[in-house]
Amino acid sequence: MDPAKCCGCRVCEGVCSLVNEGEANPVKSRIRVVRTVEDLILYSIPVFCQQCEEAYCEKVCPAHAVNRNGNGALIVDEERCIGCKLYEIACPVGAITVTPDKHVAIKCTQCAVVGETQCVKHCYPKALQLLPAERVGIARARAKAQKFLEMERRD
Repeated sequence: MDPAKCCGCRVCEGVCSLVNEGEANPVKSRIRVVRTVEDLILYSIPVFCQQCEEAYCEKVCPAHAVNRNGNGALIVDEERCIGCKLYEIACPVGAITVTPDKHVAIKCTQCAVVGETQCVKHCYPKALQLLPAERVGIARARAKAQKFLEMERRD
């Protein structure tokens, strides 16, 4: 994810809820665009499940409703979920919420239903990317190096 490219259009939210819930409703989306203002500049930051290697949501769930699917994505079994909200406390990025109508946990499944991550596909500024775990560290290092070079050029 590149927050500098996110324009705050929230298309990702609409597509996510449409694919997973059958309606374009940001409240039912598994990705959230959080807006914040700093130095009079509006920043939009997409928040979604990072598919943690050591997933706290999976560890704290008393109903064992959070498990990995065949692709390694953490999935909530809505039949087993009791809506306890412990995962909301445990998630380090705040990516798990409870649906207001079903009262069960929802989180990014990497679009397990359709097989292709729709928020990434429809993100026209290309702020969202799906990288294999082994490439994430390289991508972050490259981004930090680029920011460092930009700072050097300004001085």
